[in-house]
Amino acid sequence: MTYMRRVFSSEDLEGQTDILASNSPSFISIASNSFTSDDDALPSSPTRRLSDEARKHTEDLEKRAKSRQMNGSQEVWNAITMLAPPACGLFFISSGLWVTEDAILQAKEMLLGEAEDLLTFLHHFEGEGRCIDSPYFSKIHAMPPLATISIVMGYLFHAPCSICYHLLCAFKLPPGKMRLDHWSRRLDQSMIYIMSVCTSYGTSGSRQYALASMLFSIDSIYRLYQPIHRPRSILLRMILAFSMPVLPAIVYGYYEEAMQFIIIFALSGWIFAAYPFGGYSHSIFHLIAALSNPIQLTLSTKLLTSEEAIQTAAICAVVAQALES
Repeated sequence: MTYMRRVFSSEDLEGQTDILASNSPSFISIASNSFTSDDDALPSSPTRRLSDEARKHTEDLEKRAKSRQMNGSQEVWNAITMLAPPACGLFFISSGLWVTEDAILQAKEMLLGEAEDLLTFLHHFEGEGRCIDSPYFSKIHAMPPLATISIVMGYLFHAPCSICYHLLCAFKLPPGKMRLDHWSRRLDQSMIYIMSVCTSYGTSGSRQYALASMLFSIDSIYRLYQPIHRPRSILLRMILAFSMPVLPAIVYGYYEEAMQFIIIFALSGWIFAAYPFGGYSHSIFHLIAALSNPIQLTLSTKLLTSEEAIQTAAICAVVAQALES
């Protein structure tokens, strides 16, 4: 069997092209459309989707920035009101409010019942190396509980970053989407997650719970620095971050404190979302949210892990008072 191969000349090809063109007028247009760009031919291509997301990202930022535009003085007030949490935490520790009255009464009973004199009691208790005697912090008689310190550290981590952001908005960043997409705002939000980790440990006393909060926070912070802004996802994660320190109060049976948390965060969340007071709404949001700080600090003193530190401080306080009298 033999195979024959036909070789077409240029004249044959030209003739075939003329026939196709004459019999199918749309052939040329179909052929030319087949060579259009990928973006036109594939409206759902990755390039087109990224372009649409970027455009939507810009539109969302502009819309949100317009609805929350604040002048310089209002941003200064935003910065000032962020001093409330660290001030509350430092006052709580320095004033000795973390030493409960019950602990003081127990220390007095122990002192009167078990010690013949103060020196014998101090030697038995080994309080000479555990008490703090400072003329500058007369109310701090021993190291505060780690849970209480953790909460105060969370306030101290977040407040400077938030103040930095609001002062930049007041004096440097122009109104508009730049304020919502600036690195200082991402840093401010990142520190909210760090504060959530600290307060989660402070209200639970559980390292495992703090670790879970930390893993969630790391993932949330990573997502904050992605190029596409997703406000709904960020808002949901912020709600979870504020909720994590509340859950231990429910688990441990402190329902009154848990209800106070819910009321405070619901009210502050509504002010943050609705902006009922115009440009001053954000400052009021800060102040309302700060009402949760004393509750968090008080809960940290009710943990089993805090009992030893509080008892030590109570005994040192009673001894110091007895030595003065």
